[in-house]
Amino acid sequence: MNTIHWQRPKWLPQFLAMPVPEPALQASRILAMQRNIMLPVRAMVTIVVFYYLFYSHWIVAASETEVLVLETLQKFFIFYVVFNIIATVLLLLKRFPPRWVQWVVFTVGLTDGLLLGGLMLETNGFGSVLYWVFPGLIVVNALSIPLATPQIVLNLSLSAFYLGAGWLFIAVSELPSTIYQSGPLPSLHHSPTRFSAADIVDLKTLAGRLAQPPEHDEVSKFVDSQLSSTTRMMLANPPDRTNAVFLQALVDDLNKIVSGTNIYDAHRFAGVKLSSEASLLLNQKPSGFSQSRLNRKLLQDAYPHEISSKRNWMVEEVKREQQEQKEQQQPPWGEVASVEGATEPFILRVVILWMVTASCYGVQLLTFRERVSMEEERKSAARNDELKAAGRLAAEIAHQLKNPLGIINNAVYSLERGLKDGKKDFNLQMQIMREEIERSDRILTQLMGYAQLSEGRVEKLDLQDELDHAIKEVFPPGASYETKVHRDYAANLPAMLMQRNHLLVVLVNLLQNAREALEQRGNIYVHAHYGDNNTLQITIEDDGPGIPFERLDKIFEAYVTTKEKGTGLGLAIVKHNVELYGGAVRVESTLGKGARFILIFPAKTFIVTTA
Repeated sequence: MNTIHWQRPKWLPQFLAMPVPEPALQASRILAMQRNIMLPVRAMVTIVVFYYLFYSHWIVAASETEVLVLETLQKFFIFYVVFNIIATVLLLLKRFPPRWVQWVVFTVGLTDGLLLGGLMLETNGFGSVLYWVFPGLIVVNALSIPLATPQIVLNLSLSAFYLGAGWLFIAVSELPSTIYQSGPLPSLHHSPTRFSAADIVDLKTLAGRLAQPPEHDEVSKFVDSQLSSTTRMMLANPPDRTNAVFLQALVDDLNKIVSGTNIYDAHRFAGVKLSSEASLLLNQKPSGFSQSRLNRKLLQDAYPHEISSKRNWMVEEVKREQQEQKEQQQPPWGEVASVEGATEPFILRVVILWMVTASCYGVQLLTFRERVSMEEERKSAARNDELKAAGRLAAEIAHQLKNPLGIINNAVYSLERGLKDGKKDFNLQMQIMREEIERSDRILTQLMGYAQLSEGRVEKLDLQDELDHAIKEVFPPGASYETKVHRDYAANLPAMLMQRNHLLVVLVNLLQNAREALEQRGNIYVHAHYGDNNTLQITIEDDGPGIPFERLDKIFEAYVTTKEKGTGLGLAIVKHNVELYGGAVRVESTLGKGARFILIFPAKTFIVTTA
């Protein structure tokens, strides 16, 4: 019997692979998502969670384990806020390295998942309504992190946080004598640190100790000094010590003591046997919520028979829920009790998270492949246009050279006949041949410049020096041109990475066209400054007659000219050389008001230097 060996398809990694985007482009995408969407949303959520954890008393912790869980979540939340502030500052820094941006966002995503898992632990575990926030986080991570590996790892980690929070909730809920309740109990809004009337199990004895504190009972003396005047009046009247009004007043005063400053004093509690929990809290130097816990525990230790150390206001609720748990059938593995008491398979929820993770990456992959396909179509169309342009150029070359060659041929024929006839004056024929040869040479010279692609050496060019050099070449110092050239260069222009000849040809052509359009009279303005989106912009304009509107669309095509002896290749060379470096050129003109040529070079053609 032949054994079947399963092998991973070799095409699968290539099919699922996406290219790594440029760090700058990747950082721009991440920052756009974080600044425009995530920062405002995260700020609002942080405020809500802060109120929920510290002020709403919505979470009821009925055991030491639950109190510990709540305190741990509160401490992690403080860390979460501090970490997010630091991350926000780093992301807003303009000089923050682009390669680190995605890892900062990755770490922020992990902390978001951990916080959400902790909140699930406090809101019914697997049955928590916060589950539906996880798919939203997965979508946000997919939009923020374009790389496949960190994106998938982060989103699968969110699924792990969901599972961990659910299982931990079950483990904490099954601890002995505990009830883990999310949300306030019906008609009960007690904080874990506050006393209730049910906590006073021997009101008569407690009132007696407070009314007439024993000689060495420093705690009772302290508590008596903190009581309100109303409570003291009822405490002085023995018949009032057993009614409900006095009980509630005493409980309110005790809660004020609990929520105040640290009541522990070594002399005051010298005769009190402290519990292990109180000793542990004292060693931790508590504050805030822990301080209130310590004060409550100290009073319970000082009055062990009068104040119960258990949550009596929750006893009936605990008994009722424990009885319901016994009566209910234990749900099978893979299902959890929902808020309404129905069962819902948590495995299905995890599968949904995995499906959202896969779907987000799949959509990105399909979008990328569509973009690649469109780019290939664009390149193919561009190649076809280049081939058509090359064919048209070849035809134009043949046409342009055919005329001077025909004229030269006629001149040679005339020269031959003159020699046969014995003529000695051939200056006219020689002049005609010389002019046509010069014309042909001019056509071929400009054609070589137009056809040149990337031969030569890329240099670090100072734009201001190159502009001055081009102006000097078009307007030599010894020439008597009446044209005035006005220079306007921005300060600290960056150095450009180009071939010197490519830039010089562009500038000389535009300046020479402006000079000829002005007929040696008028003004030429040369501007160089920073443009939008990290670009460099060069503008050459004149106040000459301008260009007719119907010629503007074809002005950069080869062999389109308005000059009597022009070849029509000058502006075609300008466009070719500018686009060779990823730049763009455009013309603006109004008849009678001159023409303006604008050159735009992208960031990759120049070096940004720091002071």
